[in-house]
Amino acid sequence: MHKKIPLLLLLSTSLLISADHHAMEGDKSKKEMKKMEMMKKKDHMKKEMERKGMWKPEDCKKISETSGAYLYFSGQAFKKRSALEKDGNQVAADEAFSEAKALAELAANFAKNFETYCKR
Repeated sequence: MHKKIPLLLLLSTSLLISADHHAMEGDKSKKEMKKMEMMKKKDHMKKEMERKGMWKPEDCKKISETSGAYLYFSGQAFKKRSALEKDGNQVAADEAFSEAKALAELAANFAKNFETYCKR
């Protein structure tokens, strides 16, 4: 029995010595600490945005781009309307105007969504 105790102590000591070293907070460099702080702030901001009903940045980018595309196509339809009106084709010009108006309204709706859910 007494011979087993030193053997157990020897084995347990060798296991402790060979255990992986886990860095403590004091062992980390200033750069690593700053990076960890930034990650915590970023996580906090994401949670706060979710709490307030804010959308993810990648979704906001898509909304903004879509609004811009609708506005661009609205401008193109309006140019088409002007050209048709000059040619004397009033019916087609009115249709092009309706198209331009509908696209401009879509652009405005997307812009309002962006303003509501994406602006911080």
